[in-house]
Amino acid sequence: MPSYTAAIPSERPEFVEPGDHEVEVVDAIETISKGGHEMIELKLKTSAGSYLYDFLVFIPTAFWKIDAFRAATGEVVEPEVDVEITPDHVIGRTGTARLTVEEYNGKKRNKVAAWIVGTAKPAQPQAPRRNDNEPF
Repeated sequence: MPSYTAAIPSERPEFVEPGDHEVEVVDAIETISKGGHEMIELKLKTSAGSYLYDFLVFIPTAFWKIDAFRAATGEVVEPEVDVEITPDHVIGRTGTARLTVEEYNGKKRNKVAAWIVGTAKPAQPQAPRRNDNEPF
């Protein structure tokens, strides 16, 4: 049976202050936008523990945002290359997003204003593999 040590109860933050924040894609689903276009809905978690959503809509006028998301989460974006993206490809990615705060139905929440390109952590190089046939 799982167990833990209790502490003083606190609420998860609803939002973080505006600015650049590290976020992780914790869930993603393929769906259709209100305009009838293919879309991936991203559920993001900030380092402070709050959640927010962003949307990658697959229409030519929004391809720039998909490119910015891919670059901000560590993917190399090459011009004029056809790319297929599925929700499974993006879950677990981390990157920096510029967040704003908006009010919706009387509650404050975050919204992604921009994906910050060039801030993704580079992949850690793997240690060289030792060949057992080589002397120490």
